[in-house]
Amino acid sequence: MSLPTRAIGDLRVSAVGLGCMPMSFPDMVDHRERAIATIHRALDLGITFLDTSNIYAPAWDAIGHNEALVAEALRTYSGDADLDAVVVTTKGGLTRSEGEVWGRDSTADGLRAACEASLRALDISSIDLYQHHRHDPALTYREQMRSVAALREAGLVRRVGLSNVTAPELAVALDELGAPADGGVVSVQNEWSPRFRGEPDVLGMCTELGIAFLPWSPLGGSTQAHDIGSRYRDFALVGDEIGATAQEVVLAWLLRTTPVMIPIPGATRPTTVDSIVRSVTMTLTDEQQLRLDATSAHMESMYPEDQPRSPLQ
Repeated sequence: MSLPTRAIGDLRVSAVGLGCMPMSFPDMVDHRERAIATIHRALDLGITFLDTSNIYAPAWDAIGHNEALVAEALRTYSGDADLDAVVVTTKGGLTRSEGEVWGRDSTADGLRAACEASLRALDISSIDLYQHHRHDPALTYREQMRSVAALREAGLVRRVGLSNVTAPELAVALDELGAPADGGVVSVQNEWSPRFRGEPDVLGMCTELGIAFLPWSPLGGSTQAHDIGSRYRDFALVGDEIGATAQEVVLAWLLRTTPVMIPIPGATRPTTVDSIVRSVTMTLTDEQQLRLDATSAHMESMYPEDQPRSPLQ
């Protein structure tokens, strides 16, 4: 099965991807077979973009758990999908240590060590798309981007992107790494959903420059996705109008917002993947889109910033 595609730099991937983080939540540790079946279902239905990260893990001492899970799912897949067309993106820059102490390390040595560990977990020699996870306040943002550039120059990663980035930081990254047309920044993974639409200037820059925008927690996070229709009634009402769930309407709304948008909703069951894929075929009217655009967001991030922004230069 094939799906409509969208661009990430020189790549074409399915218009929706699969967020693999929930498969490494602590309550999923005993359901590894179900998690792998979920990824296999995504591949069967034409999803060619899988999102993971080194720190997606059930505990601090299991770093790389989600990456290894994705690698196992790809290794054991026996369906008809062309695995050469599947793009896996991972991230680095966050740290987890004993006692679940979270930190940042975007030094050249720190990012290289994280990237090399990701390569081992994914069992590959080069990462399709490597995204800088969050800023490190101990360094200027330009210094952090030079650490990212060093990974690309060493051949450890083929393409680079950013996550949780502000508009001024994106401008620095573009100056340091280049635009998509120059093989520079090809993606931004920021939070965007009915509940949170922060950094609209970043979305505007991505649309203007052709940078893929990968909204994380597009359904408001795993704890809120199931009741998004009651929290934001217009999505449920539009769903009634077109014969869809509120969750499917959210994804269709995101896809219609800008041609650079590639939602990456999470899933832990194959049936959820079926719903994700249905959203790609749905068509919203201009009136419906405007109505959904007008819904009020809470504007409280799922993971609020806990450290000051680093200097830009």
